[in-house]
Amino acid sequence: MSADITSHEANAESGATGPRGLTPSAAARPGGSWWMLTALAVCLSLVLGGVVEHVIDQRNAARERYQMQVLTTISRMLDLEQSQLARPVAQRSSGAFGSLTGAISGDQGVNGHGTLLVTLGAGSAAQPSQIAFSATVDSPYASTTLVTWYIETDHGSASNDGACVLWSTALGSAARPVRATTALGLGGGEYLEPCSSRWWTPGPVSAAFGPRLGLAGIPRSPGSQ
Repeated sequence: MSADITSHEANAESGATGPRGLTPSAAARPGGSWWMLTALAVCLSLVLGGVVEHVIDQRNAARERYQMQVLTTISRMLDLEQSQLARPVAQRSSGAFGSLTGAISGDQGVNGHGTLLVTLGAGSAAQPSQIAFSATVDSPYASTTLVTWYIETDHGSASNDGACVLWSTALGSAARPVRATTALGLGGGEYLEPCSSRWWTPGPVSAAFGPRLGLAGIPRSPGSQ
């Protein structure tokens, strides 16, 4: 009997027991839940941060790929315009430009994920001193209608070549096609300037003046005449 009493007294000296023999510190641990919540919050923030960073990286990669696609289209269009302008008017082929845009769409080195579509718009190779065409570069990232031209006058002693943007969803005109009024960034400090309204004024073709887009039948904005 005395042994049982001694045992209980010893337990009392060592601290009161909680339910089912657990000490209060083991039964409650009031700070444990806060540590768990803090750890969970940290893990969640890391996961969300990783997701956001991944989305941003994908968006940046899509933008850079699209910029490359636009630059490639401009470069190849200008090369073809220059070569076609060297021919007599009767030997020029407007169909070659449609074949070119189809080839760009099918070029896996440019297309990437197979979602690029480059289509030829209005234009003309019929002017003796000027060739100008519009083309639309479509991808999930953006859709841009641009114009390229090549001019040679004064028996080839003066030339003018370039490109401009008619409209682009990358400029915030996704709701409806409107003529671009700001430059389109192409990366590396390069920009595609908007087409100047003066290029639709009547007059002779001149390398000093720039393209006469009206002569090429190119509308000022998609859907206009």
